[in-house]
Amino acid sequence: MNTIVYRPPNPGDEYQISGCMWASAELWELTDGTPESVAEWLQLCHPDELRDRILSREKTLVATWNGVVVGFIAFKRGNHLSLLFVRREFSGQGIARELFGQCAHDLESVTVNAAEAAVGFYQKVGFQQSGDHFFKFGIWGTPITWSNPS
Repeated sequence: MNTIVYRPPNPGDEYQISGCMWASAELWELTDGTPESVAEWLQLCHPDELRDRILSREKTLVATWNGVVVGFIAFKRGNHLSLLFVRREFSGQGIARELFGQCAHDLESVTVNAAEAAVGFYQKVGFQQSGDHFFKFGIWGTPITWSNPS
């Protein structure tokens, strides 16, 4: 049986990461379908944008199974979680929790503007709402914060 391998992404992984993001949910689950929200999504998962994230000094990590990227996490501004995606067929296996744990263990706190569909996951790993629900670029978000218990 193949196991999930967690590692820093390498230049060249951006195409598989983009595919992972597309395979995490349907477009209608990630946007409201307006041109503005779709354009924002297309920019976020574009390989050039992802390559820049890989080459930045920010925390990023991929989960791979049999050489295929099945999960991805990326931070901005040190402790702001900006991207966390797991392919649908690998959902519920603890991959997102492990990606988060490996990246957040040495942080005091983490912030994220969670998509509606992800709020439940973040609450399970200890995040608490820290602001009002907002609408930006055609997407609803909820600001939530995690504090390191150690």
